Amino acid sequence: MDSTNLTASDNAPDQSQLAAGTRLRTIVRSNEFALLALLIVGGVLVTLRNPRFIVASNIGTLGRDIALIGILGVGQSFTIFLGGIDLSVGSVYGLCGVLVAYFSVAAGPGQLLTTMGLPVPVAVLLTLIIGTLFGVFHGLFVSKLKLHGFLITLVTLVFARGLAVAITSGYPISGIPQELTPIAQSSLFNIPVPFIILLVVAFIALIFTRFTYIGRQIFAVGGNNEAARLSGVPVDRRIILCYAISSFCAAVVGIISAGRLTSGHPSAGDGAELIAIAACVLGGVSLYGGQGSIIGVLIGAMIMGALQNATIILEISPYFQQIVLGLVLLVAITFNVWRRNRLSKSI
Repeated sequence: MDSTNLTASDNAPDQSQLAAGTRLRTIVRSNEFALLALLIVGGVLVTLRNPRFIVASNIGTLGRDIALIGILGVGQSFTIFLGGIDLSVGSVYGLCGVLVAYFSVAAGPGQLLTTMGLPVPVAVLLTLIIGTLFGVFHGLFVSKLKLHGFLITLVTLVFARGLAVAITSGYPISGIPQELTPIAQSSLFNIPVPFIILLVVAFIALIFTRFTYIGRQIFAVGGNNEAARLSGVPVDRRIILCYAISSFCAAVVGIISAGRLTSGHPSAGDGAELIAIAACVLGGVSLYGGQGSIIGVLIGAMIMGALQNATIILEISPYFQQIVLGLVLLVAITFNVWRRNRLSKSI
């Protein structure tokens, strides 16, 4: 037997094992792995303190909470990929919950305007269109007038919340049709339907950002807007697309929330924009644009949902929940900046 061939065959398993070890080290050192480990450790600690954290009923509630945060976070991540931000997602979420109720519920007391009683599919479609148009509006201001997303979405934050209150006179629109509740309250194979919707949204977003030409262009715009423009990337269209995706996701959450509450409540989604931003930043999305992953956002949403649920399970005063959220945001932003500075020094 040829000794050269023998040596090569003997070394082949070593090379494959080396490659496998390298991949394993890369995974272990990734931001996503650290977040997942943090989620598991935190879940174990909360369960040791109160075993009700892992009972079936609470897991179902947790899954629905994570779904709302996750869908908002996935939409929000597209604007942050650009180096922008969308402060309006909570208000658009609340307004769209009111709109789907306004379109679908028969006339009743407590509304400033007479509700329309349209078929549920028509009501849902109209709500999604209106919600998405807010994002198109934001994208046009950012791309054409060169206004930062922070400013124009701040305008919508106030306007959409005010419109929701005006439509309802401050009272919830009750009597949501039964056809709308399964999307929020039912389960499939013991998995809450909203969580399944989150997984579908996240999967589509993951494929879109990682494996499509347009997705790569979005990161290019976030990394260096002018360089992307000079390279032939249609920057304006990509900006409009990202803001439209963000508002579309907020509209989806509004519809799910209305089905869950069985009413269109004008205060729904209040402060949700902060939680969505926290999920993105915690998930490793760079506030400077051009970096981040949908998987990280998904895990970040799970952490935020678990954190909110844990404060209830552990009977922490609701007055301190905002303090906890603020501290989480501080840690996430500090880590985000530290990570960016570390990467810049290594280049």
